[in-house]
Amino acid sequence: MTPCRENKHHILSVKNLKVEIPNGAHPVEVLRGIDLTLGRGEILGLVGESGAGKSMLARTLVRLEAPAMLTGGEILLEDRDLARMTEKEISGLRGGKISMVPQNPMAAMDPLFSLKSHFREVFTSRVNRNGGNGYSSGQRSFLEKTVSFLKTVGIASPRERCRQYPHQWSRGMLQRGQLVMAFLSSPSVLIMDEVTSALDPTVCLQILDAIARLREEQGTAILLITHDLFIAAEICDRLAVIQSGRIVETGPVPELLDNSANPYTRSLMAAAFENGGTA
Repeated sequence: MTPCRENKHHILSVKNLKVEIPNGAHPVEVLRGIDLTLGRGEILGLVGESGAGKSMLARTLVRLEAPAMLTGGEILLEDRDLARMTEKEISGLRGGKISMVPQNPMAAMDPLFSLKSHFREVFTSRVNRNGGNGYSSGQRSFLEKTVSFLKTVGIASPRERCRQYPHQWSRGMLQRGQLVMAFLSSPSVLIMDEVTSALDPTVCLQILDAIARLREEQGTAILLITHDLFIAAEICDRLAVIQSGRIVETGPVPELLDNSANPYTRSLMAAAFENGGTA
């Protein structure tokens, strides 16, 4: 997997983003003026300690920050400001133009529906949204593409597994299932929150290969949130380092790994080498 060069044509641009958690008369600011850009077809890694604001930023970008409140800034997806959209407007883009693979995939699944039903809903939504970009709406096309993507992310016996329900899949399998949904929906921007944290090394490599394929074949821009700097170094074009709700440093992976001038970034690197990659 060879990272591409940084793409200067930004598809996502975050400017001075601020989010607060209500706390009586003294709200707590958890995102404190985030500035971030993501180029078309770029993979940007977001790294930082637990509690730094990584997952809050992920949820805010798809406007799922509640019960926290977005209090300022812009989230520009191409030329549209998601921060100013109503829930009805953003719901028309969420899962289409911009999508997210959550840290807890079970929370994104309806336990009453089979995995096949989940995949079909995403597939049908894409067909209805833009004519499918070459996707046939037929049952055969749906099954062929779903089975192919499940194989890509290492799901054995995919046809049989499709008939199962979320509780019959492990967390790692569900994370891979969420990635398949991303393949089927073909978003312009995909946010992935700790998608390798529950996976063994072999499956982790399959996921990294699948992420690279998604970028290469569909031109998807990816924000990869991870605590594992080794994974970030393997697949990302650039890194953004977040500390206490602020982006403290961004740059190409080799530059940050080898020549960072920021003390916090250097401490993350040192901790990663001591702990086998985990910041």
